[in-house]
Amino acid sequence: MMPNLMEIIANVMFFFFILILAGWIYRSWRALFELKQAPVLRISESPSRKGKVSILIPAKNEEKNIADCVKSLRAQLREGDEILVINNCSEDRTEAILRELGAEEIPFGGIPENPKAKLKYLNTPETPESWTGKNFALHLGIYYAAGDWFLFTDADTRHQPGSLDSALAFAESHRLDLLTLLPRCLAHGFWEELIQPCAMGYMGLWFPIGKVNDPASKVYFGNGQYLLLRADHYRKIDGHLGVKESFLEDFALMKKTQESGARGMCAFGMEIYGTRMYDSFDALWRGWRRIYLHAFEQKPGRILTCVLSIFFFSVLPFFLLPAAFNSAFATLLSLITLGIIFATAWKAYGIVKARKRYALLHPFAALVFAAILSDAFRMALLKHKTPWR
Repeated sequence: MMPNLMEIIANVMFFFFILILAGWIYRSWRALFELKQAPVLRISESPSRKGKVSILIPAKNEEKNIADCVKSLRAQLREGDEILVINNCSEDRTEAILRELGAEEIPFGGIPENPKAKLKYLNTPETPESWTGKNFALHLGIYYAAGDWFLFTDADTRHQPGSLDSALAFAESHRLDLLTLLPRCLAHGFWEELIQPCAMGYMGLWFPIGKVNDPASKVYFGNGQYLLLRADHYRKIDGHLGVKESFLEDFALMKKTQESGARGMCAFGMEIYGTRMYDSFDALWRGWRRIYLHAFEQKPGRILTCVLSIFFFSVLPFFLLPAAFNSAFATLLSLITLGIIFATAWKAYGIVKARKRYALLHPFAALVFAAILSDAFRMALLKHKTPWR
């Protein structure tokens, strides 16, 4: 006797949820394994660091961020440390705010009146066609940096008291040439709370820290929000000059570090600093589209694979949930699967210090994020150019 339609649907649902459940069990196991392997940087009560640091902050229309960022770092400076803000043709009040903070201007092509000033800024000319804006800005700023270490960080970051000493002491004690840190998520408003932790979590899934820190691995990852490099190593690999056309200079610098035989490390830095990357839905869309477009080297096939993975594992199970109720086994498997999905999302949101309640909206977050990646796929397929801003 031929099975009826309901039996066929029940069997399909059963095997579908078996597959999804197996996938999520693997994902969750791998995530826990990566968490155990990942170095974690914490604020030390009495860190011992020897080197001096030059902090370089590229800024383009950062009037909303630059003051808070500079203030969070300036209070931590020691003798010989400095902050250099490279103002890349801002059209807002960025320069005026820097002046209000007491920053000394470095004449382009010249030297500042007070070279020992702890806070200085440089106005750049227009970015040449062969450069990306951020790389050009940092390349110019480095000529005025005198530290033993260079910390490249973004204006949208906020740094905890004691974080600078702790990070430098960690890098020195581990004899690192490059240290890059993952931030805690500073989000405000529905879309930021929803998308930011989701996008950050998938980055961890596709660029696992264990592989990034394995010299034998070909997985490279860096976070330009916090890149700490030994000055002599930076110069040895040609710094931003050597990656001038890269939209993800952080990935490129880590790759060059690993390929040169030097030691680079990625670590959790949620206690060290946080970042509010984007403050609107449009900025979220464009920003994460650019990041993932270039993280996957503008290869349409790699991006499409990720889109399908998100849709299959994180979205489709919720659309098909009603059909699973036709079978007791499928219902049980679906509920177990959904429990693992929500538990994994809950953990991921907690790791980046985001509000965990938004993890309950993971299916919707995943759907929106899949749409963002689909747009990145479109850009890769059509070979669209990407502006820095």
